[in-house]
Amino acid sequence: MGQRMHLRQKSSRYSAAVLFLAGINGVFLLAAIIFTQFRPGFEIWLASALVISLILHARAGFALTRAQQEIEMLQRLTDKFQPALRAARNLPNIKFEKASNVSPGDAEVLEKVKEAIENDRVDLYLQPIVSLPQRKQRYFEAFSRLRNKGGSILRPIHYLDAAERANRIGVIDNMILLRAVQALRNLGPAGQRYRLFCNISPATIFDQDFFARFADYLDANADLAPRLVFEFTYPAVEIMHGRVEKNLAAIAERGYAFSVDHIRRLDLDWNRLRSKNFQFVKATSSILLAESRGDAAAQARVKTFKDKLCDYGIDLIAEKVELESDMPEILSLGIDYGQGDLFGAPRPASVYIEPEQPLAKAS
Repeated sequence: MGQRMHLRQKSSRYSAAVLFLAGINGVFLLAAIIFTQFRPGFEIWLASALVISLILHARAGFALTRAQQEIEMLQRLTDKFQPALRAARNLPNIKFEKASNVSPGDAEVLEKVKEAIENDRVDLYLQPIVSLPQRKQRYFEAFSRLRNKGGSILRPIHYLDAAERANRIGVIDNMILLRAVQALRNLGPAGQRYRLFCNISPATIFDQDFFARFADYLDANADLAPRLVFEFTYPAVEIMHGRVEKNLAAIAERGYAFSVDHIRRLDLDWNRLRSKNFQFVKATSSILLAESRGDAAAQARVKTFKDKLCDYGIDLIAEKVELESDMPEILSLGIDYGQGDLFGAPRPASVYIEPEQPLAKAS
C-alpha cells in the first residue's frame, strides 16, 4: 500500500509539472502569435515545445500506470500467499469469531474469552508427567490460562462448556498449541529434551478449511513432530467422523503421535488405536486402583492390560495421582508413568521449563 501511494504521489507531481510547463508554453505561444500578427517565426518553436511537453506527459502517464498495475498485481499475489508466509514464520492466523445463538450467560463468558485471546492474554501452563518409581520429569501436558483485564485467571472450568456449546473450542486449542510451540522455540536446542502433550478437540480438525491451514502449520514446524503429542478424549475417538479419521491419519503421517484419556474401562481395542498412531493411554488412578482391588485375579487383569499395551507399543500413564498413600499400590501394578498434583500441579511454563535446568531426554 505504501508503494502504491508513493507511486501515485510521484505521478501526480510529475503530471502537474508537465501540465504547468505546457500551460506556460501555451500562454507564450498565444502571446507570440498576437504580437507577431500571426506571422510564423518564434511561435513555431513554442508550439514545438508544447507538443513535446504533451508527448512527455502522455508517455509518463502510460509508464506510471503500467508500473502501478504491476505493483498492484504483485500485491495481490502477496495477499494470496500470505497464509503460507505466516505459517512459515510460525504465525498462524487465529481468530475468535463472535458466537451467535447462545444464551446470555454463555455470550458473556465467551466475550471475556474473546477479549483475552485478541489481546494476547493467554498463558501456557504445564503439568509434569514423571517416570515411576524415580519420579523424574519426562513429559509435560500443556494447559491454557486466560487472563482478564485485571489480571485475574479465567479457569477452563469457567469457559470450556460455553466454548463447546458455541463451537469455539478449536480456537482455544489452537492458542494452547501456539503457546506450546513458542515455549519450545524459545528454548532453542534445549527444547529437544522436552515433549509436550496438547489437548485437541476433533472439531479442530473437522473443518477442511481450517485443517488445510493446520496442516501447513505442522509442515512449517516439522522438526517439532517428535516433541508434540496431540491428546484426545476416548469418547471423542469413539465417535470420530470419517473426515476426522482421515485428517488424523494425515497428521500421523507427518510424524506426530497421539494420546487418549478419559477411558472408562480397560478392555478396549488397543490394537486399533495403535494402528492410528496412539502411543500413550492415560487412565485415572481411581480406575486403575478400583480395577486392581480385590483378589489376586483383579490385580492380574490390570497387569495383563498393562502388558498388552506394552506389546502394542503404547505407554500407560496413571493420571490424577494425588495421594502418597496410593503410590505403593500403583507401583505394584508396574505402571511406568504418573501424572497428578502429587508430582506437580499445573504451573506457568517458566516454572518447569528453563534452558539452564537439564531434563532427562524423552524417549
